Amino acid sequence: MTSMLLSRLHYPVHNLGFGRRAGIWFQGCTIYCKGCVSRDTWPFEPSSGVRIDEVAQWLRSIPFDAIDGVTISGGEPNDQPVALTELIAEIHRWRSCTTQPIDILLYSGRTPRELGDRFDWMRGNVDVLVSGPYIAAGATDCALRGSANQIVHTFSELARTRYPADTLESDYSGQRRDISVHVDAESIWMVGIPTDGDMRKFEQQLASRGVDLRRTSWLT
Repeated sequence: MTSMLLSRLHYPVHNLGFGRRAGIWFQGCTIYCKGCVSRDTWPFEPSSGVRIDEVAQWLRSIPFDAIDGVTISGGEPNDQPVALTELIAEIHRWRSCTTQPIDILLYSGRTPRELGDRFDWMRGNVDVLVSGPYIAAGATDCALRGSANQIVHTFSELARTRYPADTLESDYSGQRRDISVHVDAESIWMVGIPTDGDMRKFEQQLASRGVDLRRTSWLT
């Protein structure tokens, strides 16, 4: 079974897509967007390797009636194309066991042109693709996107129902500003797409309470 470099798994995720979601973050990225809030996912760390079937087992532990979708991000998932292909195949096998509608939403910092044949493959294997690098100068409040250049592609009827085009330019389902911050034994990290200044305000609020941030997902 193929392995992937994994940054983290998290459930439930209440942003980065419709409803309650499972989040899978790849570890490793070669795009290096200036202003990226997930710089901790850039290094390709061999110690973060896990087998795809272990990730699938984690997904199977989530009851079907408690999940609406899976969001895959990073890092850059397409920097590990074999692992990404096998992961999505496992997700398809898992969701085929239920009639519960579960969408797959994939983030990639690459444009459709850069993805080439991979873009055509994604068209048939994911429901939603958010493509394009993050450009800090184009930061926006648009739903699901960090900057205005990024494109939300909907490839299935489920996606077009859950992510209608006329809502993608607005604060989709109130989720755009829903930033979650999580604390574990080693670090603080966030889930969501912050607007300009959000993280700076958060740091200031923590500092006022005597919390010294040494490592988070938006600082290295």
